[in-house]
Amino acid sequence: MDAELSPPLLGAPGAVLGPDHGGSFDELREIVATEALPTAAPAADQRQNLTRNFLALLSGQMVTWTMTAVWTLIVPRALGPSRFGLITAAASISGMLGIVLGFGSRPYLVREMVMQRGRTPRLLGTAFALRAVMTPVVAVAAVVFVELAHYRQEEAVVVYLATAATVLTALSDPPLAAFQAIERMKYMALSDVINKTAQSVIGIALALAGLGAVAITANMAVAAGAVVALDLFWLKRYVRIEMRSSARAVVRMVKDSFSYWAASLFFTIYLWIDTIMLSMMTNTKVVGWYGATTTLFQTLMFIPGLTYTAWLPRLVESYKGGRKQGALTARQPVELVLVISAPLAAGTAITAKAVIPLLYGSAYGHAVPAMVILGLCLPSTYMGMMMGGVLASQGRQGIVRWLLAGATVVNPMINLVLIRWTQDHYHNGAVGAAIALLVTESLITGGIFVFVRDVFNRASLRRWVLSVCASAAMWCVAYVTGPLGTVVALSAGVATLLVLIFVWRIPTDEEMVFIRRTLHRLRAFMLRS
Repeated sequence: MDAELSPPLLGAPGAVLGPDHGGSFDELREIVATEALPTAAPAADQRQNLTRNFLALLSGQMVTWTMTAVWTLIVPRALGPSRFGLITAAASISGMLGIVLGFGSRPYLVREMVMQRGRTPRLLGTAFALRAVMTPVVAVAAVVFVELAHYRQEEAVVVYLATAATVLTALSDPPLAAFQAIERMKYMALSDVINKTAQSVIGIALALAGLGAVAITANMAVAAGAVVALDLFWLKRYVRIEMRSSARAVVRMVKDSFSYWAASLFFTIYLWIDTIMLSMMTNTKVVGWYGATTTLFQTLMFIPGLTYTAWLPRLVESYKGGRKQGALTARQPVELVLVISAPLAAGTAITAKAVIPLLYGSAYGHAVPAMVILGLCLPSTYMGMMMGGVLASQGRQGIVRWLLAGATVVNPMINLVLIRWTQDHYHNGAVGAAIALLVTESLITGGIFVFVRDVFNRASLRRWVLSVCASAAMWCVAYVTGPLGTVVALSAGVATLLVLIFVWRIPTDEEMVFIRRTLHRLRAFMLRS
């Protein structure tokens, strides 16, 4: 998922470095040593650098994940489904309003910086200038929306603060794109750690103090602004930003990044339309149920998100050598993510009934069916994210744009029917929204597959089928042992999965080397911490 409003509430997982980890930030910085860019390094060094970059991102993700779990245990309970639904709806609205900030998006900037490294300072300055021009448009749109929707004062303030957080998050895109392009992804990890930690720790305190949705969204905006300042400070070491730009440069960036912006436009509409429709067709309690499930669902996006982030510069470089070379480079990360997705889908279905009440409380029990359905979305969503990244690295973002354009037409129509039907029959429109997402994700992924099928071969499809079969066996064993409790059922299911993975030899030798190297470095990092 792109850079939508992303507190621990609505984005990738968040966590905090505890009081006994004062040196962890420094060690997280050191975990990725300064190395040459991929084009200047031998193949073995490139693999090592890739492992280090992935590990830096994973380490940051683990750090932020812990606090998100704590945040999830406390804040939704303290707010209740209605106020939690208010924040969720405000995030959806601000995400939609922030569409105009998508010109010069991070994927576009990364590709341009890798292809033409000498233009990086000017690209950064132009990207900031473009966002400065578009920010007043977003602010006016927020005011108009609030007036047309006849929001009460609290609702209006939450929308305005969420919009401010969206604007500030967009301002962090240019420096993060630079870090990604030069493969200094440790700073991306640090940005995420600081942002999510501030949102989590302070957000929990505000919720427990009874200060409600306004204070929590205000904290999101302040944290996002602080991260922008830190990103600019760190970037000075590597790149001098040319803050002077021209109307011609801005217009050129708008034109060149139009396909990326259009894809982001359709994706944002597609991403948030279900929540907005739920808020209009049901009530804030149902929106809160759905917000709980989408929070966990987006948390599970860390695997394709980290893999795509770490691999994108390499994919851009590889496709300079032609489609065949690019397809060979893309095969490893795409296969790895796809194989992992099936067990995660089965695990989500197994644990949803226990995890939702544990994390959110009994008031969110109606979110369980929606969570199971969203778990089934994981394979198609993972595959779509990775294959969309392959198309972006090829400069064929237009294909993704048109597929997402179709989704913005189809998805609301499916939502209109299913939300109303499930709300009328089961008093739970969240189930209808989840089914609509499953159907649409499957259609999008099927469409993308047509254009990048050269990435796959017969061995790829065999591994995918074996992964699905092993995951199905995992679910069956867990279902049979379910009466013994969730812990026993999940343990039996995971044991079955591991045995089948070993017997069927699903991971490749190169993947096993990558996993062992990552775990070794991660253990060393944890011991130093």
